[in-house]
Amino acid sequence: MSNLTDTADINLIHRAREGDNDSFARLVDNYTTRSYRIAFTILKNKHDAEDAVQEAFITAYRSLNKLEKEESFGSWLARIVTSRSYDILRQRKRDNVTRTGEDPAPELEQVPSRHDSAEAVEKSVDIRWAINRLPADHRLAITLRYTRDATTDEIAFIMERPAGTVRRILSESYHLLRLYLEEEKHREV
Repeated sequence: MSNLTDTADINLIHRAREGDNDSFARLVDNYTTRSYRIAFTILKNKHDAEDAVQEAFITAYRSLNKLEKEESFGSWLARIVTSRSYDILRQRKRDNVTRTGEDPAPELEQVPSRHDSAEAVEKSVDIRWAINRLPADHRLAITLRYTRDATTDEIAFIMERPAGTVRRILSESYHLLRLYLEEEKHREV
């Protein structure tokens, strides 16, 4: 997966800017899944993630003329989704609402097929479990890296953090994931 928006999407962006709502609807179709993954990674709640994505697309539609480089649409949209997701988290805290998390396993990675080996399925479940234990910023950085093949600079842009901070977060995330997986491995023995 490329970090840059492809030519077909750039054409859709141009047409959407000219008022073609069908073109924007196609952009929504093209970016809904990856936007949902980002929102769910932050919010860990299906309904809130759906709300964040919907609000992000509304914001993107209203702000499309402010997008400077069409080829960075994916990163720009991911930043909006991230911002809306954190807005919802802050609202939760203000409202003092506690919600239980939902199992994000099918959302973070492809659901294992019946053709996958039992070992591959078990490893996939363990990795998702470990990712879900990470702090929110770490979870987001890892999700962006592995579901979008995002570069450090792109993650920094989306998270509104310096690239050095993102490198530190990714390094800490890898370390924590190793610890969590080793811990789980020793529990099984």
